[in-house]
Formats: sequence, C-alpha cells, structure tokens
Amino acid sequence: MVRGVSPGDAARVLKLLLDVWDQAAERMLATVVKHLVRGHTAPDWATAKTRETLALRAELRAVVAQADALTPELVTLALDEAYAIGARAATTLDVPAVVSRPQAVQQLATRLVTRLEGAHVPVIAAHERMAWRVVSDVELGVQAGAGTRQDAIAEAVDKLLVRGEDRFVDKSGRRWHLDAYARMAGRTISGQTAVQGQLDTMVAEGRDLVVVSDSPRECGVCRPWEGNLLSITGRTATGTAVDRLTVAGTVAEAVTAGLQHPNCTHRLDPHAVGFTRAPRPAENPTGYREQQTLRRLEREMRDLRRRQSAAEQIDHNGPVARRLRAQIRAKSTRIREHTEATGQIRRRDREQPAG
Repeated sequence: MVRGVSPGDAARVLKLLLDVWDQAAERMLATVVKHLVRGHTAPDWATAKTRETLALRAELRAVVAQADALTPELVTLALDEAYAIGARAATTLDVPAVVSRPQAVQQLATRLVTRLEGAHVPVIAAHERMAWRVVSDVELGVQAGAGTRQDAIAEAVDKLLVRGEDRFVDKSGRRWHLDAYARMAGRTISGQTAVQGQLDTMVAEGRDLVVVSDSPRECGVCRPWEGNLLSITGRTATGTAVDRLTVAGTVAEAVTAGLQHPNCTHRLDPHAVGFTRAPRPAENPTGYREQQTLRRLEREMRDLRRRQSAAEQIDHNGPVARRLRAQIRAKSTRIREHTEATGQIRRRDREQPAG
C-alpha cells in the first residue's frame, strides 16, 4: 500500500527556524536575570531596577527583533521543503511531482510568521512583569531579614518560573513558553504544508481519494476516521462505495473535526482502485497514555533545566541551584524507569531547554 505523508514527517525542516526562536526564549530569561542581578549589593537596588524598566524592555525587544529578522526567510525555506516532502510522497505511483505552488506555500508561510510575530508583545510583557514581581518580593523578604538579596533573587525567580510567570497567554487562553509556542506553531503549519503538497500533487494527476491510516497510539478525536476513505476535492460524494469502502466525507471535513491536529500521527494514504485495502485499526490506548506520560515528564525536565540555568546565572553554588540539580537527577531517574517499563523511546534532546 502506498503511504502518504505524515504531518510529523515535515518537522525536520524546522530545525534552523526553531533554533532561532529557542535561543530567543532562553536569551529573554537570561536578560531578565542579568537585569535583576546587576548591582544587587547596592542599597538602592530596588529603586535602580525601577529606573531601568525601559532599558530592560529595550533589551527584550532587541532579542525578538533579531529573531524577527531571520524568520521570514527561514519560514519560506522550511515550508518550501515541507511542500516538496508531501509532493514526493504522492510520486510513489511513478507519476511526476507537481511543481511547487508558491502561492499556497506563501499563504501558509505568512500565517506562521504572523503567529510568531503576534507573540512579541505578550511575551515581552510577561518577562517585564516577572522582573517587577521579583523586585517587590525580594525587597519584602530582605526587609523581613530573610537572608541575602542574592539568595532572595534566586528564590523569587524560581518561584515565579514555577508559576509560569514567564509564559504568555495566546488568543485561546492557553499559556506558553515562547520556544514551546514556536515549536507548536511551526509543527502545525509545516505538517499542513506537507499534506497540502501531497494532496495538490494527487489532484493534479486526477486522484481524489485517500485512506486514513491506522495509528496504534491514536487519540479519541482521530479514531473514528481510521480506515475511512476521504475525498480531497469533494468530487466523490460522501457515501460512495469504492473497493468495498465507503467515502466518509472530505479531507477538509475530517480536518475540521480534528484529524491531523498538532502532533497527530495519521497519514492520508493515496487510494489506488483495486489495490488499496483499508487498514485494520489496532487500538492501543495504553500506549497513547504512556506516550503522553513521557511527554509530560520531558516538559517537566525542560522546565527544571530552564530554572536551573536561571539559578546558576544568579549563583552557581547557591541553595536554589543545588536544589534544582538534585531535582533534575531525580527526574532523570523517573524518565529512565518509565521508558524501561513501557518501551517508550527516550530522547534526551526533548528534555533540554531548546536553546
């Protein structure tokens, strides 16, 4: 059976783009910490930090401006390659690949650039608020006689990072770290681009039907579509019987219902009359839950390492940095035990702050 492109297949084209935004996320936190530590022994530290608010904002804006300058070209390069990956997936039937459609790719590229640019104001504001709260919390603690200002800064920063104060809220109300948001937006749109490349090539060669692949770790949203025929253009009416299969709807309808959501592993396999057989869905809800548990542990490890980096920037051998190193060792053990018990594959790159 001919395999279509999986949305995840296109993720590799994002490396350069995500490197830029991953590093921007790390630099923003480092900028805030540097701002807070500078002059921490001075008696008028809190007053000085208040006067430096505009300077901090300018530094944060400079970080995202550097990422901005590289983003349009990197987005276009990535999505051109994603589209080509999809087109090549449709050429396995020995037909020529359709020439890339610049307009289709550019529309998706514009959407991705716009989403990234839309994060600028809220993420800068989040980091500014975090700095203000650290100053307030530290001064209250120092006045109460709670240790040195340096240790108080480290404790306050860590407390606010645990609460996610460096995250921003998107239009749907979800809270994001900048690097995670860029990764989500990039994976979503690169996957859509790859699938579009495959479907465009198929339509150009007169093919209209695809079969939704099986995924052993499917979620409840996608499960109803597994093994079903879908029409790319709507030219083949819903309910039409083809090779003992029935057209369940259009690709657009399935996607609207949730198929091929971010991180979806389902393919749209090209249908070949007389040769294609529907896959036999094999449910593995345990595997899906185990995979999601590993993803949660990876996110927790990344957060711990982000906090560790901030604490060590303040005082490498301070109590907060030492405590976080111990927590990281414990979390690493927890991940190892989980992967050994379930057979899930451990990828240490997922456990690192991406920058």
